[in-house]
Amino acid sequence: MMALGHTTECGLPGVTTIPYGVHMCHFYETRAELAAALVPYFVTGLRKRERCLWVTAEPLDATAAAAELRRAGLNVEALARAGSLVIRDAASFFAGVTMGSEVVDLWLDEERRALEAGYTGLRVTGNTNFVSPADWSAFMDYEELMNQACPERRIVALCSYLRERCGATEIAEAVQRHNCTLDRPDQGWRILPGRV
Repeated sequence: MMALGHTTECGLPGVTTIPYGVHMCHFYETRAELAAALVPYFVTGLRKRERCLWVTAEPLDATAAAAELRRAGLNVEALARAGSLVIRDAASFFAGVTMGSEVVDLWLDEERRALEAGYTGLRVTGNTNFVSPADWSAFMDYEELMNQACPERRIVALCSYLRERCGATEIAEAVQRHNCTLDRPDQGWRILPGRV
């Protein structure tokens, strides 16, 4: 069996190679900005033979996310039947699971199954818009656990945060719980360091 590389492609213009085991975040303002980040991220993951899991929340629910991928030329239904692509709203995906180590275990189990099925890795994203202000602290604890679990794994994770729901404190907390932040100041993307 051929050894797998330690890096993959991100898919966003300006950000080329990223390591497996990276736990990234980005902040968006509009539905269009969210789609502009996540569609090329998943198109690239599918091209790289990674199993892709998109956990959605407003303003881009599962139906709208699938439509965006179709507009990018993907046969969403065929990819879903093959198990290469899963798109689910957060409420149904996390039903019955306590946010924290149970969710981390869920991702690690998904990675194991992806590798056993012959995929090169697991590419995931979650739009955090489903997290209520009352659950923010517990969610930050989960993000910290995820940040600790990702290194040395065949996982690429990108967490999306709606900027209008995050004050300066929430932005700082989110950035500190990720390896890096993807930022799009103008036309291209760039990587900003996460925790210091």
